[in-house]
Amino acid sequence: MTNLYRGVARVLCVVAVVLSPAGVGRQTVAAQGSSPTPADRGRFPGAYELVTIEIKDPANGRWITRPGFNSNGYIIYAETGHMGVHIMPKVRQRFAGPVPTADEALDALRGYTAYFGSFTVNDAGHERFVVHRRFGQINPGGTVEIRRYYDFETTPNGSVRLILTPPAPDGSKEHARVRLVWQRMADAPLSSEAKKFVGFWRLLYTDTYRAVDGREVFHGDKVETRAGTSYIIYAPSGHMMVHLMTREGRTKYAGLQPTPDEAFQAYRTYTGYFGRFTTYENHDPPFVYHSQQGSLAPGGYSEQKRFYQFTGNVLRLAPPLARNAAGEMQQGHLYWEKQGAVGQ
Repeated sequence: MTNLYRGVARVLCVVAVVLSPAGVGRQTVAAQGSSPTPADRGRFPGAYELVTIEIKDPANGRWITRPGFNSNGYIIYAETGHMGVHIMPKVRQRFAGPVPTADEALDALRGYTAYFGSFTVNDAGHERFVVHRRFGQINPGGTVEIRRYYDFETTPNGSVRLILTPPAPDGSKEHARVRLVWQRMADAPLSSEAKKFVGFWRLLYTDTYRAVDGREVFHGDKVETRAGTSYIIYAPSGHMMVHLMTREGRTKYAGLQPTPDEAFQAYRTYTGYFGRFTTYENHDPPFVYHSQQGSLAPGGYSEQKRFYQFTGNVLRLAPPLARNAAGEMQQGHLYWEKQGAVGQ
């Protein structure tokens, strides 16, 4: 995949920041009482869009929209126990050229959060929380397990919101100063073919081939530099996200924030984007469009066309053929394996 092949990725502060419409009011009412229920784990699966990030007003203890909030992103949970996140500022500076400078990479990582992994829910106490265990993240040295207190709320129009609250320095929810408000996106009327995509898929390997006059002249060996540490995610709502991370060579920052050179290295080894997906199964060959809403690489977001093929629990994706300098038609394949329940 063109975007996907482009090395990438770096980190950012990941205290789980979020997205969307600034100025959202606090017109929400609790969907359930304060007493936890054993069904909470079953409420998480689905795709959510960031609505706002709120801070606690020190003067009166009320939650208000964080000044200057202007981000967007998704968080997706699956029945299998997997989860993934992308959050980014809406306004970002484009790169001057096809490859960013170290300073441009540092700027691209600023305010961008991306990670994927598993989740577990603790709903047995007064302060219920979800634990995100990161399999991979844009920050090469970030904390592996993070806790978020959670609440489900229902707005007057019936939409469901998930509020995730990072613990205060003392570990409590009571003294927390920031929280992220996500709104659940309704499941889409997907075709039976589109439903085959839904789930978490882990990268097995990539390969390439070249052809002249329709005749294959080269088929590359399997490349596994990102195998096992990269995921593509499709949700029942028709949304999707990609996380491509190099398995080796990712170095922890020397300090709390990366230097420009550290940011450039992180960017080169992690890439991804998020948006919607639409299948065109009646075409020959069939393809799926990934309509980007955001990407680690700042700039105009595009329609990524991917030809696809299902073979058992393996999904092969390939971008359109492109002519190389030698006049050959060249294409790459990415092979993804559908994931079952975490731990199985």
